[in-house]
Amino acid sequence: MDVSRALRFLVPLSCKFAIRAGGFGTVPGIANIKGGVTLDLRGLNDVTLNNDNSTVEVGTGATWGAVYTQLQTASVTVAGSRAGSVGVGGSTLGGGFGYFAPKAGFAADQVIAFQVVLANGNIVTASATQNIALYKALKGGASNLGIVTRITFKTFAIGDIWGGDIFYNKTTIDAHAQALYDFTSNPSYDTNAGYLVSFVYNPSFGTIIASRLAYAEPTANPPVFQAITAIPEQLNDTTQITNVAALSNLSLSFSAAGYRQDNWDLTFENNVVWYKSLYGLFQNSLSGLKGVENVTWALTLEPIVPVINTQSQATGGNILGLDNTTLPGLALGVFSATWQSPDKDKQIYDASDKLLKKVTDVANKAKVLKQYVDVNYAGRKQNPIASFGPANYAFLKQVAKQVDPNGVFQKLVPGGFKL
Repeated sequence: MDVSRALRFLVPLSCKFAIRAGGFGTVPGIANIKGGVTLDLRGLNDVTLNNDNSTVEVGTGATWGAVYTQLQTASVTVAGSRAGSVGVGGSTLGGGFGYFAPKAGFAADQVIAFQVVLANGNIVTASATQNIALYKALKGGASNLGIVTRITFKTFAIGDIWGGDIFYNKTTIDAHAQALYDFTSNPSYDTNAGYLVSFVYNPSFGTIIASRLAYAEPTANPPVFQAITAIPEQLNDTTQITNVAALSNLSLSFSAAGYRQDNWDLTFENNVVWYKSLYGLFQNSLSGLKGVENVTWALTLEPIVPVINTQSQATGGNILGLDNTTLPGLALGVFSATWQSPDKDKQIYDASDKLLKKVTDVANKAKVLKQYVDVNYAGRKQNPIASFGPANYAFLKQVAKQVDPNGVFQKLVPGGFKL
């Protein structure tokens, strides 16, 4: 109700505002504002299971770590974001790509209902039976349609799991490129398996390769991962029987709270030769970091396997534009940089932008670049909403015109990615 009152007060004044849930977004102004009002949703953090534990209502200001911690007491979960510190609201509205997407789809695909405060202050429910167009548009439409204050998710059963990180010498790049290709293109994909591989640089240790493994059963080193775990020259192995909440507290970014951060992402065809080329581009980009202390420079590849879309379609689909993914699959490439000194902002941004342009150009030339850009990792100069494809973009524009005819969320909310 407070959010509704806030909009009824701010909008007639043409007062610009920002919406913060977890505050995960790295684009300046996406979760705060200068010369306006930030609506901080972190007080909306309740997590309430229904009587048979088949659904859970979550306030959008909650973090996924808090959600996972509460749900594990009932041996259920939601396939939300990988990092426990990420807020539920923004990540879900951007799709929400987690470890167990092959098992249950994106976080947005598991939504049964959204509680939404519209631009006029009205509070509505969007579901498969109410405000149906808005319901689908919110499955990826970000902050363009209203302020989502509560989400009801479908849960699935889970107990202990196996997972963790394995760190390797950078000389193993060829083996990792092949392992990633084989994992993603497997026609008999094991839907319990989640995997990503990162190239990570820090001045203290140079470049290493890190694999994050997650398996939705308490089975140590299951067959689906054995080609990865068999790669030699391992520097450290943290894999163990654990649970979803504990796994969500790990981070491949090696960054502490309070660091400055930059992100962008691109999607590629699953291709061994390309992965090796991408690693070379990553290594070449390190020359732009000279003199930057405590910088972490990382590029992570996350498989997008066709079965994820099967899960999405089973719950009515989303608007991300990945419906036609087929074998050998895709890989989402997520770049992340963290550093401490504001004096290094320009240097880091310049190096980041240069790498993005180089990767885009070379991937285009190699014919492996795909159009999808994930909202939750998109960069300052990207337009992820348009990457969903012309039909989905037009659908979002149409729904926005219906629920926000005066364009409040386009004009008064400058942060985020606009239609």
